[in-house]
Amino acid sequence: MGSCKYKKILIIREGAIGDVVHTTNIYRSIKNYDPDVQIDYVTSKVPAQLLVNDSRLNNVYIFENKDYSFLTKLGLKLRKEKYDLLINLQVSLRYRYFEWLIGAKETILYKKTPRFHAVENFYDTARQKIPELVNPKNLELEIPKDVLEKVKSDIPLDRKIVVLNTQTSLTRHGRKWPFEYYKDLAFKLIEKYNCTILITGSKDDISELECYKNLHPNIIVTAGKYNILESAALYSLADVVLSSDTGPLHIATAVKKPYCIGLYGAAAVSRTGPWGENHFAIAADLSCVPCSLRKCKLKNEYDNIINPCMLAIKPEHVMRIIIDNDLL
Repeated sequence: MGSCKYKKILIIREGAIGDVVHTTNIYRSIKNYDPDVQIDYVTSKVPAQLLVNDSRLNNVYIFENKDYSFLTKLGLKLRKEKYDLLINLQVSLRYRYFEWLIGAKETILYKKTPRFHAVENFYDTARQKIPELVNPKNLELEIPKDVLEKVKSDIPLDRKIVVLNTQTSLTRHGRKWPFEYYKDLAFKLIEKYNCTILITGSKDDISELECYKNLHPNIIVTAGKYNILESAALYSLADVVLSSDTGPLHIATAVKKPYCIGLYGAAAVSRTGPWGENHFAIAADLSCVPCSLRKCKLKNEYDNIINPCMLAIKPEHVMRIIIDNDLL
């Protein structure tokens, strides 16, 4: 521990859930170094649910929208807080304007460097101002006990639990693993381990996940049942969480119990792979991987398949990770 010269710090990151989770080691490392520092955070509505109960944050402010009128109102409100340091992890003119309104004594701006993992990239932004910081080896989200108990009472705990997060953005072809693969994997897991398979998703995914219902008594669809914080609690009760490169995967890496397995097609494991010990990534063995593109530019070379990189990852590859590392 030490004494930080900044006694009041504001962090800004709006947007993707996974990105916000990847920034959490910043305030953890600062509080580990100097517990007396006040740290506030500004983010959007959904990821804010993961942060509002965090004991290491004093205040969490929400971007209700991106309108300049709202940013002006919130910026002027935060200006009264007289921050010593503003860590701006949101690079755009809109948020540079917001940063200017806040008027912190010092500001550090995030610069994306793809050759580093996102966690390291975000963390290094803060470390430029506070070089004494030590980056924790794992991510860590705090889940309130009442939320954990609510979810715990709602799911079967008599068997090992494997969570399959099957849904991802329709616009990102290189992240979508097909239903047939998830189904095949689920049956392989049930046959070998007699485990419970939970199929997670949001309310928007309910209709698409109907295909998993009634496949087997051990397969339970929980889509739409839990908010994002309750989902984090659910992941913390699982033994294994499997997902492509999406927010739920990164949430799962930041709760204590599960082993996480990430499926990586177009995305680079070195940039957004599961962060921390006891997590695994499977990447397609294709020369074009990773391309980081939303849509496949080489699909004509793969019989017009829009996601050849994800189809190259087979259920048996996942089973081999689980068996070889004794995850269940």
